[in-house]
Amino acid sequence: MNNKKLRKIFWLTTLVLLLSVVICFSLIYGITYYSKRKLIEKNMTAYNENIKAAENIDELENAVGDGEGLMYVGVLSSAGSLISSNTTISGEELYVKDAEFIQKVHEKGSVHRLEKLYKDGETMVIVYVAIDNAALDDNGFIVVAYGTDMNFNDLYFWLTIGCCIAVWIVIAIITYVIFTSYVKDEVVPLEKIQIMLENFNKGNYKPVDYEAKYVEINKIVDNINTAASKISNTLADLRYEQNKTKFIIENVAQGIIALSGQNRVLVSNDVIAEIFDTRANTVGIPIDYLIKDEKVLNEIKRAADAGENIMAGEIVVEDKYYRVDCRIVGDEMFEEFKDIKYFLLITDVTSEANIAKMRSEFFFNASHELKSPLTAIMGFSELLMTPGLSEENRTQCAKDIHESSQRMATLIEKMITLGKLDSAQYAEKTVEDVDLRKTSEDVIKRLRIIADTINVTMSCEGEATLKGDPNQMYTLISNLVSNAIKYNKENGTVIVSLSQTDDAVTVAVKDSGIGIPKKDLPHICERFYRVDSSHSKTSLDSNGLGLAIVRQIVDDYGAELKIESTPGVGSTFTIIFKR
Repeated sequence: MNNKKLRKIFWLTTLVLLLSVVICFSLIYGITYYSKRKLIEKNMTAYNENIKAAENIDELENAVGDGEGLMYVGVLSSAGSLISSNTTISGEELYVKDAEFIQKVHEKGSVHRLEKLYKDGETMVIVYVAIDNAALDDNGFIVVAYGTDMNFNDLYFWLTIGCCIAVWIVIAIITYVIFTSYVKDEVVPLEKIQIMLENFNKGNYKPVDYEAKYVEINKIVDNINTAASKISNTLADLRYEQNKTKFIIENVAQGIIALSGQNRVLVSNDVIAEIFDTRANTVGIPIDYLIKDEKVLNEIKRAADAGENIMAGEIVVEDKYYRVDCRIVGDEMFEEFKDIKYFLLITDVTSEANIAKMRSEFFFNASHELKSPLTAIMGFSELLMTPGLSEENRTQCAKDIHESSQRMATLIEKMITLGKLDSAQYAEKTVEDVDLRKTSEDVIKRLRIIADTINVTMSCEGEATLKGDPNQMYTLISNLVSNAIKYNKENGTVIVSLSQTDDAVTVAVKDSGIGIPKKDLPHICERFYRVDSSHSKTSLDSNGLGLAIVRQIVDDYGAELKIESTPGVGSTFTIIFKR
C-alpha cells in the first residue's frame, strides 16, 4: 500500500481522536456546569425567604451571612449596585452597569451565566434572581446573585486534560501502526484485484500470479484468473473465426453485400469496391447508390419483402456483366443480428455473356455464310431443270454448283474445327514431337496449285520441333499460308520461317501482299470478320474463320500471336510457343 494512503489513514485516525477529545471536554464542561447550577438552585431557596423578609441592611446582612462559603451570595439594588454579600467584594467588581440585564432578570425572575467575578480571574456560575422587597429598594425589587466556582483555572483540571490528550495521541499512534499492518494485509490484495480488473477494461486478460494471506481473497484471485483465461481463449477463437471469415469473404471471387431492412449496406467486401470503383466506405449507403438498374432493384426489393431467394437479374458496369443473386437471411442463422435482412451475391459473368453473344453472332454469321452458296446451288439446280438448256450452260451450272458445294464444305469443316476447339475436344489431344518443317512443306505442297494461279512463290526456312498435336499444327500453318496466298499480289512471295531456342519455338509466315489496314488489326482474329477482299488475287473466298481458328489454337497452347502489317507492302504473322 502506498504512503499516500497510509498518510490519509493516519490523519483520519488523528482527526477522529481529536474530535473525541473535543467531545469529552465538552461533556466534562457541560456536566460540571449543570451540576453547579443544580447546587446553586438547591441552596438558594433558604436565602430567598430571608432576603425577601429583610426590612433593613442589618437584617439583609444577617440573611446573607458572612465569610466565604460554598456558595457566594450578593444582593444588588435595582440600579445594579452591590448592597450586601457573604464575602468581601468591592461594589465595583459586582456592579452591573447593564440596566437592561437587571430589567431582564426582573421580567424573567432568574438568569444564569458564567462570569469572572474575583480579581484572580476565577470563573463562576452565577444565577441572578429577582426578589420583591420594597423596603430595600424604591423600585420594589432587588436582585440576588448566587454563584459558585467552576474551577477552570485549576492546575489539576488542565493537567488532567493534558494527560488525556497525551494518552489519546499514544493510542492514535499505536492504533495507526496496528491498523496499518492489518489494512496492508487486507488492502494490498484488493489493489491487485483492482489492477487485474483495470487490465480487463484495457483488453489485457493475462492472469496475475499473486498469493494473499487469506484463503477467501485467494479464491477471488483464482476465479478472476480463470475468467481471464476463458475470456482470452474465447477472444482468440473469435479473432481466428473473424480472420478466417474475413479471409474467405475478401478472397472469394464474388462481390458480397449484406443489407438491412431499409435496403442500406451493412457489410461489403473488397470485390464490391472493385466492381463499383468505390473507394469510400459504403456502410450505411442505400443499395440504389451502387445498382442503377431499376428492374434489378425492383426485383431485389420485392424478394426482400417477400423473403424469397432469387436471381434478380444482370447489371452492366463499365462493359462488364454481373449476375445479381438475392439471398434472404434466416432468423435461425443470424439470431443475434436482426439488422441483417438479406445478402446480394454479385458474380462476374462477362465471359459467359461474351460467349453467349459470340455464339449468337456465330450462328447468325454461319447461317448467312451458308445461305449464299446454298442459294446458288438451289438456283443453278433449278436452271439445270430448265428444258432446252444448252450443254455449255449445263456444264457452267454444274461447275458453279460444285464450287458452291466446296465453299459450303470448307465453311462447315472450319465451323466443326472451331466447335471442337470450343468444346475442349482437344483437351485430350495427341501430344508428340511435331516436325514443323515437314508440316510446313506439306501445307505448301497442297496449296501450290492455288498459289500458281497468281504466280506466288512459297518457301520454308529453318527447322523446329514442337510437342503438340500434329493435326492442330497442320491446321494452324495451313490457315496462315492460305491467308497469305489469298491476299497476296501477283508474282508475290510467301515465306514460312521456323526457329527454336531452349525457351521457345517460333513460327512466322510472311507475305508480300496487300497488307491489313490499321483499323482492322484489332479485329482480324474475330470470327467471320473479313477485311475487304476486293483485292484478292485468288479464287479462294474468305469466310472469316481462318484466323479465328489460328487464335483459338494459339490460346489453347498458351502461345503468343504477333501481327505486323503495312498496307501495300505485306504482313507477317508470328507465333511464339513457350517451352
